[in-house]
Amino acid sequence: MKKAYILIALIVLLSASACVQPVSPQPTPIPPQATDPQPTNTPAVELPTQEPQPTAEPEIPAVNLYAYVRDYWVFVFNPADNSVFHMGDSAHPFGYPSDCLQNSPRFSLDGHYLAFEARCANSFIIYDLTQNMKVAEIAKVSSPEILGDTLLGWAENGRLYYTRMVGGCSFDPELKGPERIEVYSYEPSSGGTRYEFDLPKVNDAPHAYSIGIIIDPQAEHVIGWNAACSVGLGTRFLFNVPAGTFEIEPAIWPASFGDISGNYSAFPVEQYVFGADGGKLYVQKDPALEWDPNARLMFLALGAANPVQIDSGSISELVSQAPLVK
Repeated sequence: MKKAYILIALIVLLSASACVQPVSPQPTPIPPQATDPQPTNTPAVELPTQEPQPTAEPEIPAVNLYAYVRDYWVFVFNPADNSVFHMGDSAHPFGYPSDCLQNSPRFSLDGHYLAFEARCANSFIIYDLTQNMKVAEIAKVSSPEILGDTLLGWAENGRLYYTRMVGGCSFDPELKGPERIEVYSYEPSSGGTRYEFDLPKVNDAPHAYSIGIIIDPQAEHVIGWNAACSVGLGTRFLFNVPAGTFEIEPAIWPASFGDISGNYSAFPVEQYVFGADGGKLYVQKDPALEWDPNARLMFLALGAANPVQIDSGSISELVSQAPLVK
């Protein structure tokens, strides 16, 4: 009987163990081991102590534009490719026909703008050469028959200076000149104008007045004509703007004007103008003719042995983007 109890207990124990799921033992994690960095054969690099300097680029002279007047039309000459275009053509319109008489071209010193007079409109045109479009038109107040309002030129401050006649020439009951000649400036970015100063009256005659010719890049000196109604041009004078003084035909002109006898074609005996690129634009004409209808316009580039012909006809004005450079 006792053996029977033992056998029954053994059977129960074996049955219970068969119902239990076996459990797999979990591996014991291995703690991370510190490893020494492996040496390499790369040589040590010494870091620079200062920023690397850029390689200096060679100085390349900027293209210097020229302009001239032929048969009362303004033309622009680009010596980079010896190209010429006429203000008012289909590619360079300014709001009036191309046969509108033009004169007095004046470049801004950076070559961005060209100002000139359009006689058919009796106004000054300011033209953007980079955009090929007119940006402003300043009406003249002087009569087209009287040399009163004139373009003086651009200064380093980016402003265009011009004169404005107040009053005019009257002949009845007596010969009398304008009241005064004012100088204004125009700024193309804002389109604003402002009064600057008056040109001096250098002659006491009642019909005398001053005609502006050119202003220097610093806008500190103006060259003008001592003129008179019905009489014409007289002598030149130099006006010192800051001092408010003038001198008739001074023995020495300010260095800012360069060579007065040859760098501005309104009054040299020989018509020529130098540019910032060292080129020379000049006119070959019959010395016996004041206005030679067959004169040849020539350009001599810096370092060139022979000039090239640019145009021909009645050439009356020559200017440069840098008209005062010797």
